Amino acid sequence: MDKIKNIFYFRVMLDWYTIKYLYPSAFSRFSEVMFPNIGVESVSTLELYDIKKLYHFFDKEGIFLIIEMYSKSNWDYCISLSNGFSFGPSKETKRTREEIESDGFIECFRFLDKKISEVVV
Repeated sequence: MDKIKNIFYFRVMLDWYTIKYLYPSAFSRFSEVMFPNIGVESVSTLELYDIKKLYHFFDKEGIFLIIEMYSKSNWDYCISLSNGFSFGPSKETKRTREEIESDGFIECFRFLDKKISEVVV
């Protein structure tokens, strides 16, 4: 007898409002690079943005997110910078790749914001 498995699909989204508030310089750079002609009219338009595209964006900025799976429900990330410094693993593992990617990208925005502010100062 076939068993029917319930598959729950959930979409892990970045909290774009928090990113814009906490890391305004990084969010501005993201907006300029990823949406060069129009920018981001409203943060709510990013709700369905494919966060996989952020790998390319951060790679160009010299911030590399590395996702690691220790077991099926134990995921973690590290961040490497183009200057050779590496940070990680994170303090807390997550149950899915999508959850850890979300946490990792928020941390990437923090690093980018710091990098931009150091250049300006």
